[in-house]
Amino acid sequence: MNPMPGISQILHLPQTDSTQTVAHFLAEKGASDRTLVWADRQTAGRGRLERKWASPKDGLYFSLVIRPSFSPQRLADLSLMTSRAAAAALTQHAGIETLVKPPNDVLGIKKGKAKKICGILIEASGGPQRLEWVAVGVGINVNSTPPGLPDASSLKDLTGKYWDLTEVLRGFLKSFFRSYEDL
Repeated sequence: MNPMPGISQILHLPQTDSTQTVAHFLAEKGASDRTLVWADRQTAGRGRLERKWASPKDGLYFSLVIRPSFSPQRLADLSLMTSRAAAAALTQHAGIETLVKPPNDVLGIKKGKAKKICGILIEASGGPQRLEWVAVGVGINVNSTPPGLPDASSLKDLTGKYWDLTEVLRGFLKSFFRSYEDL
């Protein structure tokens, strides 16, 4: 696999319970800043408020371990910035219209109808003055839409095209790190 922009280390798994769980473990064991955990499938993906994140084959599921210098009070800014970076990357890469639904969802718009295509989950460890690490979890419905969720969609549904997951990930990382440097 070609190097990913801004990434120091990559762990690519065929399947895991949750990339966030793996990211937490690696962060606690001293994983370097900008470690990427990417899974082809998750069996217990999760979103905000302990919601389950459906993770069918052909989606993009990853967590990024960062060791930020900003204060814990900026975590909400990180969530919104990540959502905006995802929306910008999907618009630029796939040519779709997107909308950020604060604080952590990205909706794809087709024929005036908005449906969820991406969710963000920010989890952190540290104290009130300093963050030890942050796990930035991202789930993007790329080539499959989770069944039974009428308000969900995918890039493939929106464009009629099958997408290369590596290229979608690369586009997200470029957009994310452009914005992250300003946070």
